[in-house]
Amino acid sequence: MDLTLNPKNQDLFERAKKIAGESLAPRAEMYDREARFPRESFDMLIREGFTSLTLPEKIGGRELYSDPTAYVMILHELAKGCVNTAMLLHMHNSITHFLITLGTPAQQERVAAIVRGGKIIASHGGEAGTSTQWNRRLDTRAERIGDKYVINGRKVFCSMAGEADYYTLWVQVGDDPDVRKSLSFLLCPADHPGFTIDGQWNSYAMRGTVSHGLRIENVDVPADCLIGKGGDPIRVDITPKFGLGYSAVYLGAGAAAYEWVLDYARNRKLKPDNVPITSYQPIQRLIGEMKIELEKGLLMIQRAAWTLKTFGAEEAFPAISAAKFTAAEASASITDKAIKIAGGSGLLRDYPLERYHREARAGLVMPPNSEKCLDTVAKSLIEANPVMAGTP
Repeated sequence: MDLTLNPKNQDLFERAKKIAGESLAPRAEMYDREARFPRESFDMLIREGFTSLTLPEKIGGRELYSDPTAYVMILHELAKGCVNTAMLLHMHNSITHFLITLGTPAQQERVAAIVRGGKIIASHGGEAGTSTQWNRRLDTRAERIGDKYVINGRKVFCSMAGEADYYTLWVQVGDDPDVRKSLSFLLCPADHPGFTIDGQWNSYAMRGTVSHGLRIENVDVPADCLIGKGGDPIRVDITPKFGLGYSAVYLGAGAAAYEWVLDYARNRKLKPDNVPITSYQPIQRLIGEMKIELEKGLLMIQRAAWTLKTFGAEEAFPAISAAKFTAAEASASITDKAIKIAGGSGLLRDYPLERYHREARAGLVMPPNSEKCLDTVAKSLIEANPVMAGTP
């Protein structure tokens, strides 16, 4: 199992690291405090080509879903600068990849032109009361009328609502109760007058994702805006890929907390000893535990990325779930320990630790949540998934 970064993509990794430290990190607190979309940071990522990461090379991208290890490590570095910005970038790049994968050649070129033009694509699937199992019909429906689809419904947790240029809506097409046949993607211009923000995003964490509710009233789009066919949004070779990026982003909060508090502890001195608090054994123990948890999370993410590349998304789904569980739990634990090391200062909004802590805890509940991840891993073992049962 080779976990090294492909030299072909080393430049992207180094650029991501530089951008995260010099541009994303200084603005992260502002986006959190104001609960607003990270426009300045996102515009920089557009200029630097990071919104084209998953486009095929032949149409102007870097095709990074063919190199999942590079993709997740780039996301991880960006997340150390700003978790919100990295998460939104992942959402844009993932849905772009899905649309390219499922679309006709003409649709692929249309999506590529949107991305190359500096536009942002969002993905809106959530609905109030909808299970993450996707075992019920959606209330958002699209009716075919002539050469158009007319869409009505309401979505929740719509990241980049009011900010993205295009919305990819997960909709029910037709009356078939089997979502494997009726759940579909429709790509819609976000400036259609039938879209209205319905409920402002005022959250504990991930405030910069501006995940407002979205009301959809008689939004009509040409029939060729239907990407793929019914059931494609939940194909087992498509959907699991979302979770791997989430893992890398949320572990970024833990990594940022670890790096910040290590520097803090090296320079923090208490009277009467007047020595760095890193001299104290309890602090050393916490630092050691944090480092091990961070490395464990990274290794699980890299292993899942290797499994995805080697075996495909369906076989890699349990490994991706294991990585998501490990990364989210590790990040939450690391940020807990970081605040213990910093003491009361760790609770102050003057410092970033309390923000890292909030972002990390969001990772525990963002789908697939920790319980669902464990369920997926357990079932794969019980059913003797060859990848999880072995030691790839």
